[in-house]
Amino acid sequence: MESIRKNKTVAVIPVYNHGETVGDVVATLRGYGLPVILVDDGSDTFTARMLDAIVSEKSAFGPPVKLVRLPKNRGKGAAVMTGFRSAYSYGASHVLQVDADGQHGLEVVPRFLDASAQNPDAVIAGYPLYDAMVPRVRLYGSRLALVMVWINTLSRRVAGPMCGFRLYPLAALKGILPAMTQARRMDFDTEAAVRLDWGGAPFVNLPVAIRYPLGGVSHFRIVRDNLLILAMHMRLFFGMVRRFPNLLFRHSGSFSRYSGLLSRRFHPGSGAGASPAVPEGGSPPKAGKGSPKGRGGNAQSREKGIRKTRAPAG
Repeated sequence: MESIRKNKTVAVIPVYNHGETVGDVVATLRGYGLPVILVDDGSDTFTARMLDAIVSEKSAFGPPVKLVRLPKNRGKGAAVMTGFRSAYSYGASHVLQVDADGQHGLEVVPRFLDASAQNPDAVIAGYPLYDAMVPRVRLYGSRLALVMVWINTLSRRVAGPMCGFRLYPLAALKGILPAMTQARRMDFDTEAAVRLDWGGAPFVNLPVAIRYPLGGVSHFRIVRDNLLILAMHMRLFFGMVRRFPNLLFRHSGSFSRYSGLLSRRFHPGSGAGASPAVPEGGSPPKAGKGSPKGRGGNAQSREKGIRKTRAPAG
């Protein structure tokens, strides 16, 4: 594929006890022409055997499959960063991060590769389209995380902060990974998105279907991981405070719209009603500039302005 030749992209898959699903994920990615780096994050014996079989079977033809093993479980973030370092040594320019549990709709891979070819300096970031099986706790947690990230970046450029399906330019990652010594588990994806935004990396947001099959296994630990995520948001908030003048100046054109969106989030009965959805390939829609004549304007006109005015991608 042209986009793969232009950007040397490899897929990185962190694996922890995903022996039943990782084989299909690897096969699909290789079908799109992508080399694959598997990071075994201290998995059980069954998964370890499956990974050995995948590497042995796939090494004879097609894009290569490389296996990196961690001696014990260190967490998703640590596994992903290990994969990134391996991608550097592979000579890649870009890395596609994919989960091993098969929940991501991989049919969007070609669109991510094409978007990266057209925007080689940008983070091509997935934002989730959940199916009906999504746990309510996960759905509400995702929405809360989105608001927190908007606060910590003073922008709405990041549409899916917890989504683990992203195509990164490795050059942008080099600037943030040294500061992410504490993002070892489920807090990695969100912190990476915020720090990339702080660094000025462009974002292109594309939708990714998230499927929750019956009997699926989740490694999200409610107490431990929520405490880690809370601590991460606190760190990022104080980091935002230190960067506040620069971030405010950078995003001054959208700051008033951002404030209005938060107001509608917490007071849905006021303003234009429900917050607008995130469009494909960009940030959420922005409210129209100004208000109609008359005190407070007309609610219907404001709503019309929200529908018609779109935010630029990234």
